[in-house]
Amino acid sequence: MLKISNTERICEVSGCNNLGQHVGKYRKDGSIIRRAKCSKHHFMEYDLNGWSYKKYRLEYCENIDGRLGFKCTTTIMDTAYQLEVDHIDENNNNDNPKNLQTLCACCHRMKTKYYRTNDIKKLKFMNEQIKLRSYNG
Repeated sequence: MLKISNTERICEVSGCNNLGQHVGKYRKDGSIIRRAKCSKHHFMEYDLNGWSYKKYRLEYCENIDGRLGFKCTTTIMDTAYQLEVDHIDENNNNDNPKNLQTLCACCHRMKTKYYRTNDIKKLKFMNEQIKLRSYNG
């Protein structure tokens, strides 16, 4: 059996000759990590083209209550562009409404960066920076 490297992986869907989707990661040797399916077929399989979970997106960032350890201070001017649906448990396949929360792009990035890595030191620094820059008007 001929073994094809992951960097040359062709979509496993019959008749599709596209490369497997680049997942944005690289191996230690610098080679690209690819999915078994191309972007088109991966999105079709997981219904990502319609992003069915977006129907649960609210009109405000739910972090206004400080649920992430800091309160959102972003002014929302365009809900479709600035608000995103976040999977609380980090499992993108768990679209249970109780696992979804609406976050602005800024809060979503901060949650992903600091909470996914469970980096308490960076989270503490972030909170200190927020306090330093807040207006005491």
